[in-house]
Amino acid sequence: MRSRFTAFQTRNSNYLLASWDPSTRPSTMCFEGDERAWSSLEIVDTIGGEAGDPRGVVEFKARFELGEDTYLLHEISRFQQVNERWFYLDGTIRYFGKIAHKGEILRNVPCPCGSGKKYKKCCG
Repeated sequence: MRSRFTAFQTRNSNYLLASWDPSTRPSTMCFEGDERAWSSLEIVDTIGGEAGDPRGVVEFKARFELGEDTYLLHEISRFQQVNERWFYLDGTIRYFGKIAHKGEILRNVPCPCGSGKKYKKCCG
């Protein structure tokens, strides 16, 4: 997961495609015009994914900046291992959206503390 995040940061489409399972991989990836600046990755949880496991699941939160706004992608990704190499299968998005503007957290977004409540009802 961390290597794929780094590939998104560096816009390395060759690595992303090579680490994507052929059964779900898109035919191409293009970062032309993509101005997102991926800034942080938090691994929330993992299931499986050890050396002898055929499959693994990674829940993560990744942040990126676009202009003056900060966005959050919270996803649960599935991976499978083939010949001692991990491949991304697919993911289920738990949350995707703008969470801050000019560094100020928006009131109706999930609280960054992880409580599951909205920011305005928790730490805001």
